[in-house]
Amino acid sequence: MGRWLIRVMVAMVLGMALALATVSPGQLQTAMSDDANVVIDGRVLFALGSIDDFSAEARTEFANQALWQVLENAESRSIRVRTRQQEGLVTVRANGRHLLTVTSSDLIAGVTAQERADLWASRLQAALDRAQQERQPAYRRRMAWLSLGVVAIALAGWALLYNGRRWLWRRQTRTGKTLPLWILPSLLVAQVLVWVAAGVYVCELFPLARSTRYQVFQFLGRTFTGPLFDIDGQGYSLVDVFRFLLLALVLWLGVRVITSAVKSRFLQAAIPDRGVQDAIATLMQVGLTGIGIFLILQVLGIDLSALAILASVVGVGLGFGLQNIANNIVSGWVMLFERSIQVGDFINLGDLAGTVESIGARSTEIRTLDRVAIIVPNAELLENKVINWSHGHPVSQLHLPLGVAYSSDIRQVHTAVMEVAGAHPSVLRYPQPRLRFLGFGDSSLDFDALVWIRDPRLQFDLKSDLYYMLEANFRRHNIEIPFPQRDLNIRSSQFEPTVWAQPLEDGTPTLENTGKNTSGLMPNDLLADVRDYSSLLTSHQRLQDVVLERLVKQMRSDDGVTIQDRRFRLSVYSSCFVGSEAVTWLAKTQNATREAAVRIGQSLVEKGVFHHVTDEHPFKDEYLFYRFYDDEILAWRITMRQDSAVSPVQLDN
Repeated sequence: MGRWLIRVMVAMVLGMALALATVSPGQLQTAMSDDANVVIDGRVLFALGSIDDFSAEARTEFANQALWQVLENAESRSIRVRTRQQEGLVTVRANGRHLLTVTSSDLIAGVTAQERADLWASRLQAALDRAQQERQPAYRRRMAWLSLGVVAIALAGWALLYNGRRWLWRRQTRTGKTLPLWILPSLLVAQVLVWVAAGVYVCELFPLARSTRYQVFQFLGRTFTGPLFDIDGQGYSLVDVFRFLLLALVLWLGVRVITSAVKSRFLQAAIPDRGVQDAIATLMQVGLTGIGIFLILQVLGIDLSALAILASVVGVGLGFGLQNIANNIVSGWVMLFERSIQVGDFINLGDLAGTVESIGARSTEIRTLDRVAIIVPNAELLENKVINWSHGHPVSQLHLPLGVAYSSDIRQVHTAVMEVAGAHPSVLRYPQPRLRFLGFGDSSLDFDALVWIRDPRLQFDLKSDLYYMLEANFRRHNIEIPFPQRDLNIRSSQFEPTVWAQPLEDGTPTLENTGKNTSGLMPNDLLADVRDYSSLLTSHQRLQDVVLERLVKQMRSDDGVTIQDRRFRLSVYSSCFVGSEAVTWLAKTQNATREAAVRIGQSLVEKGVFHHVTDEHPFKDEYLFYRFYDDEILAWRITMRQDSAVSPVQLDN
């Protein structure tokens, strides 16, 4: 229902616009000036002015009525239009019937009454001959067939545009590629214009249709061209208001098309940041709209200085009743320029968590994880604390608090947690996951598992997955998750102190007979645990070396980094790769952030795997050349062959 309503409204607006565009200035002249039109079958021939005893409307009404009677009485006879001069007055007659008298109000400078009468007589003669021809049955049959052809052509054009619009819509839905905003509305406007143009053309073919159209516009002219309000002593009618709205609509569509084209063709290619693109496009849209409105007002003859009172009233309204709206609008501009919150960011605003879909002039649309659109005023995003997970860098760290029983082996807990963190595909390998020991709780050993993710929108689902996996892995390692416990201490005023000094009957050793070191030094079993932990660290270091060795082989493989001769300025560096390309490769293949990839590369530099070609830089995410040490001999030979006159055989020997 909403689509049909929009289509009807668009059709009405376009129909009125096209109708006004096709109407000659003389058709609205009656209501807009002191002259009135002489008309035959809806065609305006000329205008008559008013005289002392008769108004222009009375003179044209008499002339039009006389012309109609002449046409009705003539039937198939020819009509003769003549001029006659009598008693100093020049009159125009048709078949002997008086039509009008040329007066001084009908003359212009340098034209006599007889010349004006002859001109009008010739126009009347041509119009009457044409009117007689159009009343013949043969003409009507010919125009009927022509009308059917026009309707058929219009129907074919409408069907072609309709099917094209449906095909584009289905293609957009099927492929997911968004079409430019102006394509589908333009096709809808073209569908409406096809029928409007066909209707206007058919109306021009039949005298009765032309007369009806002229009478309708005369009525609209008398109704809507009267002064509605005055600005600086100049009256403006509803037609002027409609023209302003029509020009404003055309301006709005044109500005949208221009800004959309500039954004898609230039800004997206020159500026990678989407927030900067939106800010520049919005500034361009506002600037072009302001310039366009200024030109429209100048074309309509509205003095902008006369709008000073209106501007002052609007300023007072903004200061009192519209201050919240003004605050939101200013906040929206601040966000566009400051770029603290951009389209596509994942944010937390109080209890609200979602993705920023659009930043408007007054409000911002946030779509939650439940796919619910929340409209938030722009001022709230600036005045309240907002957690922006995507600001600067989308990579973030998640905390997963957990607790195990006091009887659990910490090394097994560490192993179980690292196994889970390494098994989930959404957890980054670099930076590496960690397990932080928080302390001794009331009923558990408290830990905090730290993992890194690339997309903060997945944090809630990721936490759920990890907790599911941790529970299953703890069961596999027989690690107990405790429940809250309380110790009950009973005090009694009647006891024998000697009981507490006696050894236990079951032979359980006490502190006095354990024989362990109580002088504050580290016990032997604890020293053994420390040695075991040190061996664990050593084995972990060996494991890291093995991983790095595999990584180097992967980098030097066919699917690794691109190793080739490269030129910088006037020098050629053989068998090297670019640091930024290596960082991209490491981040993609090792599931790491770019910062972590830089640290991996620097560790390879420190281990003597590769180095900067001139040894001037550490490993950086820049356009710098690096070379593996295994390629040094080959690079040296190539350099010597280029710079020396020695033959390749001598160098090889």
